[in-house]
Amino acid sequence: MKKCQHCGAPLQDGDRFCQACGAEQLPEEESKKRICPECGKWIQADGKFCPFCGSELPEMDDDEPVIDEATGTETFVHKHREPVRDEEPPRSPQPMERPVMTGRPTPPPFQEPPFYVRYRKGIITAVVVLILAVAAAVAFHFYGSRSSGDYVKDAVSLSQQLSSENESVTDTAKRLSQKSKGDDVDSLVKDLGKSRKNVEKMAKNYQPKNIPDQYASDDQAIREVMRDQMAMYDTAIAIAENPKDDAISEKLDDLRDEVQKAKKTARTIKVPGADFTGAVDGDNLVSYLEKYVSVQTKPDETPQPEVKADPDKQVLSSYASSKDLFNDDIGKLAGDINAYLSNHPDFKGTREFTSRANTLYIQMSKTRNQLENDTSIDNTAMKYKLDALFQAEQDRIRGLYDGVSASQRGQDYRPGFQRGQAASNRYDKLNDEWNRL
Repeated sequence: MKKCQHCGAPLQDGDRFCQACGAEQLPEEESKKRICPECGKWIQADGKFCPFCGSELPEMDDDEPVIDEATGTETFVHKHREPVRDEEPPRSPQPMERPVMTGRPTPPPFQEPPFYVRYRKGIITAVVVLILAVAAAVAFHFYGSRSSGDYVKDAVSLSQQLSSENESVTDTAKRLSQKSKGDDVDSLVKDLGKSRKNVEKMAKNYQPKNIPDQYASDDQAIREVMRDQMAMYDTAIAIAENPKDDAISEKLDDLRDEVQKAKKTARTIKVPGADFTGAVDGDNLVSYLEKYVSVQTKPDETPQPEVKADPDKQVLSSYASSKDLFNDDIGKLAGDINAYLSNHPDFKGTREFTSRANTLYIQMSKTRNQLENDTSIDNTAMKYKLDALFQAEQDRIRGLYDGVSASQRGQDYRPGFQRGQAASNRYDKLNDEWNRL
């Protein structure tokens, strides 16, 4: 016969409410709890061993209480045991006293659900917030990298376009130097103006949406290079339009100064892969325009042979100015290397100096190639002396590069620096000879 889950009074089959206490009879569930007779903790009623103390659990007595985990109420219904059939006739409902347990420890308060069950909503919320924060951080990282990458990509593309335009201007000046008069000259002068407008258009369209902080100063230098490039072309156009101007020599000197100033600014730009020196490398432009002016102003009588040396020296002076700029850059690099070495035992923690040395070496190689291919220079002796100066500068750069890179590999930096110092001494000697010419 079934008994009430609350008071233990007999129930008839199908009774939903106890006639003795009026309590509703709930379905049995697998989450019923009993007390471990050894450690006194609430455990699963159907278990064979206590998960806390490991003791083997005896069969439940009829008077052993069971607690419903869902409601927290005690019952005496043991699902794993057959109900005891009561052969006695039904008695009138009487309140039953709760049986007194003997020989068992006093049951503790009902064991609360685990921490992760009680606070699962808060835990889930915290996990979701953490995931969103990590996702935002990752997105920001990749967005920042992409933005930085986009800026570098745009800067490299712009440097290539400006360099291509400068090559076109130089080629126009070269063809201009081969003409003396006629419609072809007017057409070439117009080409110079067209190239100037192209650079102006690129400068107006240069509006990067996001400039990374590490390239803020480089971005200002890029804008200055474009302004310098337009100023160079303005002066070149003025020379080409009126080669017989009384102040033509001053204009040529102005153009030469503009070229050197622009190249110095371009060398400060450190955006990876972007070489803006090609955009303002106007040494050949000056040489071709000087030759064009000399042809336009050439007198009818045969020129005196001794006059030839001065024009060559004027053409070479633009290359000499580049040589001096390179020497300043090398001196600054050497000073920075020595300052770093005074506070560090080696160069394993930096890649700055090898990168700067490599950039300078490439720029000098380009200048030497231009000097070698410049057909407007007739005085080959002076040309070779200037080329030897560039060679000494490159050897000095190579020595600095070798010393730093050897230190980065755990080797001694002194042999490389000694070779660089020897090249520096050779440069000083050659430069003194050049200045006496």
